[in-house]
Amino acid sequence: MLPPLVGRWVAIPKRMCGICGFVYLHGASSSTGDRSVLEQMADSLHHRGPDETGHMVRDGVALANTRLAIIDVADGHQPVHNEDGSVHVVFNGEIYNQGALRADLAGRGHRFSSQADTEVLAHLYEEEGVDFLHQLNGMFAIALWDERGRRLLLARDRLGIKPLFYTEHEGRLFFASEIKALLAVPGMGVEADPAAVDQYLALRYSSGSSTLLKGVHKLLPGQRLVVDLAAGTWTAENYWEPWKSNAARPTQSLDEAVGRVRELLDDAVRLRLMSDVPFGAFLSGGLDSSGIVALMAQHMDEPVETFSIRFSEEPRLDEGAHAQLVSRHCGTRHHEVDCTADRVELLPRLLSHFDEPFADPIIVPTHQVAASAREHVKVILTGEGADELFGGYTRFVNDAQIRRLARLPGFVRSALGALARRVPSAEPLQRALVLADQPASRRALTWIEAFDDGERRSLSVHQPAIADGAERLYADCALDAPGSHPLEQLLFCELRLRLPDCMLTRTDRMTMAVSLEGRTPFLDHRLVEEALWMPHRFKVNGRSEKDVLKRALAPLLPPQIPQRKKQGLAVPFALWTRHGVESSIRRVLSPQSVRRRGLFHPSYVASLLDRWGPHAARHSQLIWSLLCLELWFRMYVDTGADRLDPSTPLSEVS
Repeated sequence: MLPPLVGRWVAIPKRMCGICGFVYLHGASSSTGDRSVLEQMADSLHHRGPDETGHMVRDGVALANTRLAIIDVADGHQPVHNEDGSVHVVFNGEIYNQGALRADLAGRGHRFSSQADTEVLAHLYEEEGVDFLHQLNGMFAIALWDERGRRLLLARDRLGIKPLFYTEHEGRLFFASEIKALLAVPGMGVEADPAAVDQYLALRYSSGSSTLLKGVHKLLPGQRLVVDLAAGTWTAENYWEPWKSNAARPTQSLDEAVGRVRELLDDAVRLRLMSDVPFGAFLSGGLDSSGIVALMAQHMDEPVETFSIRFSEEPRLDEGAHAQLVSRHCGTRHHEVDCTADRVELLPRLLSHFDEPFADPIIVPTHQVAASAREHVKVILTGEGADELFGGYTRFVNDAQIRRLARLPGFVRSALGALARRVPSAEPLQRALVLADQPASRRALTWIEAFDDGERRSLSVHQPAIADGAERLYADCALDAPGSHPLEQLLFCELRLRLPDCMLTRTDRMTMAVSLEGRTPFLDHRLVEEALWMPHRFKVNGRSEKDVLKRALAPLLPPQIPQRKKQGLAVPFALWTRHGVESSIRRVLSPQSVRRRGLFHPSYVASLLDRWGPHAARHSQLIWSLLCLELWFRMYVDTGADRLDPSTPLSEVS
């Protein structure tokens, strides 16, 4: 074990921020209005970086950065350039191994003018070209302009922790950390994509490279986009695909795997405890966040600041007692917030930070606990990624039971199906039999699906051109899985789709909304690569989820924590939607409103509301999805008097 960090934090250059800019694709020079356009884009990202804004506009290219100063507060200005000004970089994120990279570059003769890790990127590009990305350990969205080569490089980190969007408009390629910066460009049109709307109804968010807006794309995790003005081309390509490696992997014993996971996670936490400002951790009382806090406590000589959510209105979802247990065990300075139905009043404002409809109700408590943490710290560590890497969701255990059903003789399954149809209480069996006939990729989608195929067809007035977009997305993803076992395919779909597009998006937007930096030790790419090739039986073992991780973290935690049944962060949105804000929802989704929007059959939406009872959790989920979609249309697509101000409380939305 490394010695404790001296003091509360250790200095190494880091910053969180927003980036944006554009490049002329056809050799045109900068116009007199370019700086104004760039400033409008950057202003829309002020919440991501309230401390400082930097701009660069020159022959055919414009770069901007809004900075949340975390380290090298006095001297970490962006854009950053190399010695002769031929390479310019704006950067959102952190490079955890920048110290070693800096030392190596200095040994090769490079001169540095600051302690900023952004400057390391400029010099590393000089040495390695676009392949410098392979040497980075961190989370990042990067825009780099090579003046000599007349080349713009856009890149996103391997797991998609930091976002990056782009679009082509009037001969220029625009990019930004958030879509709102693209929409700040004068003349940029806003049109919803019907196929993406259909995908949203299935997933409750957009996934893959698509967004809800036509022509606006996400750079995928582990991708880079190179605009080569000299050649007149621009292409997006993957630079990180370890799951496609054919290298032989030595067979590990479970004990070896446990030791390796603990070693890599411990080092990942250590690297992320570097900052010039106070930091803390989200603590739910579950295995993942508790393990992060325990490792933090071993590396620090002052108490860890921890923050958790309580649900006083629904005690069965409240994990506060478990968080307090871990806090006492690790000696943290603990803070709690109680999330109640009245927080849903903020829904329009919260959704405006996503720039797309996003129907995960966990954004409500996430924003609240992030705002509470920001009163004490500027950096927060989270436990995200562990479930996707090590099989932490109950559905992975259930899927194993489903696969056993699939192996039964056909006549036995037919008899069970007939029984399930006759006995109302046997509905779970009927659902299991349906799942047993599906391929792993389809089950991966079915486990998380909101509106299923039939419901979407009944709901929609106009069938989109691509009605099976979500299913094809999952099928294509499963083909890339590092192994053929169904569990490996399920885990891979979670890692490459739901993790970046739902979990990491949720945390990025809600922490950045309050100018708080989030760090994810479980997504250190070294640990991810180890987990990708680990035998699946080390992850889900019988009825035990995350077996290898539980064994790795058990010595650090109270015994009750690894032994707990998986609960996961959940919110009482059935309670909220039925009793807290029901009248607001019925008003927003009234037949007149639905008819005016023209997307859905008013009678179908009305039937959902009519069948909505206090225990109808799934109905609440579907209604919540429609509510978030309608609010998004009003904030982003509607114009004039119909446009909704995001600061409007939900109860005042007419």
